[in-house]
Amino acid sequence: MQIEIESNPNCEGSEQFEFKTLGTPRPVSAIRIGPENKESICDIIGVEKDGSFRRASAVKIADSGSGYAYLISGGAWGLRFRPLEYSEEPWDLSNRHQWGEPFKIYGSETDLIYV
Repeated sequence: MQIEIESNPNCEGSEQFEFKTLGTPRPVSAIRIGPENKESICDIIGVEKDGSFRRASAVKIADSGSGYAYLISGGAWGLRFRPLEYSEEPWDLSNRHQWGEPFKIYGSETDLIYV
């Protein structure tokens, strides 16, 4: 699986990365973010080039350090995050309570909340 995100209204771009997948992608609706004891749960969604939103997904990937990890990816414009306390607010690229990132890699599946 290859990921390359151009700079866009949602997030900074990323160079091209190639990942070896070890399973089938599964839809994910939220993730735990932050260090232990200060972590929070955030809704997550993918962003397409036209600014529309679609489900994000997680897939197990090969990782040279620990054997495997989980790649969370979205649309052509990456991922968008929204803390649960703002879950009533609609997804919006100009919302100051939300932010974007190209993709995320997690070492533990326990940080992922599947659909």
